[in-house]
Amino acid sequence: MKLYFLLPAKFLLFILLVGTVACKSDESGNVPFVHVTMMDNTFYPPVIRTSKGSKIRFVNEGNNPHNAVALDKSWTTETTYGQSAMFRGAQTDVYYPEEGVFPYFCTFHASPDGKVGMTGVAVVGNAVYSSQTNASKSKISKTWSGVTRKVPSQYPTIQNAVDAALPGDLILIAKGIYKEEVVVTTPSLVIRGEDRAETIIDGEFLRGNGVMVVGADGVAVENLTARNATLNGVYWTGVKGYRGSYLTAYNNGDYGLYAFDSVDGLLEHSFASGSPDSGIYIGQCNPCKSIIYDVISENNALGYSGTNSSGDLYLLSSIWRRNQLGIGPNTLDRELLPPQKSIVVKKNLVYDNNNYNAPSKRLEVPSIGNGIGVLGGLENLVEGNVVFNHKNYGILVTPNIDENIWISNNNKIKNNIVLSSGRGDITMSGPVSVGNCFENNTISQSSPPFLDTLQPCTGIRYPLTGDMSSTIGLLALFVQANMGDFELASYKNQPIPPKQKEMPKDLLAKIEPANDVFEKNKYLIDKAELPPETKQELEAFEKSSKFHVSAFRVHYPATFKTWFFHIFGYLLPFGIFASWTGLALLDKLNRKGSSGLKADLSFWVILLLPFIGALFILFSKESLVSKKVRNTVVFGGIGLFLSILVMTIYAMFAVTGPAV
Repeated sequence: MKLYFLLPAKFLLFILLVGTVACKSDESGNVPFVHVTMMDNTFYPPVIRTSKGSKIRFVNEGNNPHNAVALDKSWTTETTYGQSAMFRGAQTDVYYPEEGVFPYFCTFHASPDGKVGMTGVAVVGNAVYSSQTNASKSKISKTWSGVTRKVPSQYPTIQNAVDAALPGDLILIAKGIYKEEVVVTTPSLVIRGEDRAETIIDGEFLRGNGVMVVGADGVAVENLTARNATLNGVYWTGVKGYRGSYLTAYNNGDYGLYAFDSVDGLLEHSFASGSPDSGIYIGQCNPCKSIIYDVISENNALGYSGTNSSGDLYLLSSIWRRNQLGIGPNTLDRELLPPQKSIVVKKNLVYDNNNYNAPSKRLEVPSIGNGIGVLGGLENLVEGNVVFNHKNYGILVTPNIDENIWISNNNKIKNNIVLSSGRGDITMSGPVSVGNCFENNTISQSSPPFLDTLQPCTGIRYPLTGDMSSTIGLLALFVQANMGDFELASYKNQPIPPKQKEMPKDLLAKIEPANDVFEKNKYLIDKAELPPETKQELEAFEKSSKFHVSAFRVHYPATFKTWFFHIFGYLLPFGIFASWTGLALLDKLNRKGSSGLKADLSFWVILLLPFIGALFILFSKESLVSKKVRNTVVFGGIGLFLSILVMTIYAMFAVTGPAV
């Protein structure tokens, strides 16, 4: 999902204008919603689950006009949007007050009966839905059926073999380039390539997904490459039981390996690169009961993103490098089950996530230069990782915002080695942070200072607000991104990755659908160790680089607007306070003299009522300050500050179009 990274404009406006912030808890008075993206020509995801009384937000990110009309004509986006055609960038909400299964279609790109072409399904509440209408193909199998269906010797395409298969069958795909999109609705299949590097599903930048598993439990995809899809390499949605092993996914238009609204999974020994969202994504699940183990995610906007993914989710022994952001669990309203909470990020190697040339979407760019970011998450554990060479922050705990403000609370950052981060090795963004703790981390500098000492995970924690400098700097990046200041690299021309390791022969001898995946692989949690490359990569970096951390650096990538926001947005309020207070005190001093100043009640008004007290004195009839000086100091400071707000408001409201 789109990552509105790190406290964007609405939150800062709220802070600046009101001075307080309302923390968001698990309960919300707002109507929950989920997103369905209209692409050319598909609804994504094709099956979306939401709660009774919630809404679906349809957003057109394609180049063609689209709409959504219920198969029974009970609703249409035309009612809420105002016209039939929704063009690129348009969005509208459809409410679902009752439980049920609601098929829908685009009248421009589907058959008149709504059964072929651009179609989707909304499953509301506890309604039962099965994508497989054939009863013989809907039963789960926990073992191999003994049947192998070979492509292309028996079936000319992978889709032909999948359509013919029964639960428990093996689809064995020979070397070759298969120009198709494979849609799986039969459970318990094992889809395996004979050669990881040379069994390739190629979307040719025309088809949505390499492999899409829709509502089919227990499907395993192994030992193949998925590339050049306009959406995802390998994608599971609405399933219980999934496994991706020895997969390569590169240069896909959204995610590499993607599990949505799915539980009981394992993504292992896999590689993902060239995605403008995240290389690997697990989202909207609680408890997820899933493990990511021994993967490499590089050259993506985000190495890992997990929106509202909570409970029994483990990121273990993996490499996250040369992305814009390494790892980013996050909370957003645009998916169900907020807030994100209770995952473990353990024994990972996270480095060099400063890649401006990685493919990206507009609202992913502000995440650049950070190793691990906990974005509006609760009760997560980040432990035992090695994180180095990031131009902004090594490990960052920060609020996130969507329809609501989500504060990162009660996260534990322990026993990590964090080196050479441009603005802070470990950082807690302001203004509000509750219960986050930092302990036994090897660092050079934290922001605010002494986090390990003042906010330990055991013992006494001292009152400490977050770092507002990081908040203002990240706001600057958000504004620039939303105004289109950053050039976005395309996923279509990213480098082809090197050949990855093949599935071992002993595992090729095992044919097993993806059932009871989490229970069978829980041993990996205790087994987790740092990737073997850690020592070599760290030594190479130490020899070639100077370690330097400074909170006085502006956020990367440093532009004039970044400087402008950082200097004026962060320091200007202090400057205004000092100038107004000093001028007001000088005014009273000239009137009373030093002997009578402290006895004057207005002296205490100036000090105890910041800004307001000084203005009261300066604009009183007795003031000796000339109008020219007073108006220059007062209205000049206000004018500079308003210029920041105007730019922020412009970025919030005047910029339209999808976040691509």
